[in-house]
Amino acid sequence: MDDDALALHARFRALPGSEQIASPFAIGMLRQWLWTRAPRRILEVGGGIGALSWVIADYLTYLCGYAEAVSVEDDPWCREQWERNLAPWLRRPILFDKVPAYEFYDLVVLDGSQMPPDGWACLAPRASVFVEGNRRGQRAELRAFLGAAKRPFAETPARPPDRTKGIWLLLTEPSWWERACFAANRIEQWGRDVPARVHGRPVGKRCALAPA
Repeated sequence: MDDDALALHARFRALPGSEQIASPFAIGMLRQWLWTRAPRRILEVGGGIGALSWVIADYLTYLCGYAEAVSVEDDPWCREQWERNLAPWLRRPILFDKVPAYEFYDLVVLDGSQMPPDGWACLAPRASVFVEGNRRGQRAELRAFLGAAKRPFAETPARPPDRTKGIWLLLTEPSWWERACFAANRIEQWGRDVPARVHGRPVGKRCALAPA
């Protein structure tokens, strides 16, 4: 497990409203995905109290103005906590209460329910979507939108070694090599899930954490 991700998770676990924050695995995977894809425009749907926003702010700082981000959170209390928790960063996402219209993004980080079904028109060519957890309903809406728009895509899950809640990645207009990599990863993930299910362990579920 990424030590930086563990430390950031522990930091946010000690804050008010931390019951639904992203897992250390999701935090580490988002950092990795940001530097793999190097998006210039990022939309975070569901800012919460700011755990994943912190990862994005760190990325924006290193890019020194070559990238920008928007975070969407409609709960007033969470917005207040988000502002307080992200205060150390000079470069950070701009906080909105709903998804801005007529904007396009290279990466969407999906960690909340604020994305309207038709909001997926915001995906730029070859955009990617990082889904924290499962969010089956929202992923179904996304697949339906891409299918209706005749936009090809590939998707794959990724879970931590204990097979608890992980993430999903979706890439639009993938190359043949990216399709092959995503397909191979799906097979690998399925192969790792089978022994866990055989032994009665929950797969893709949030693990019980001791109080911070």
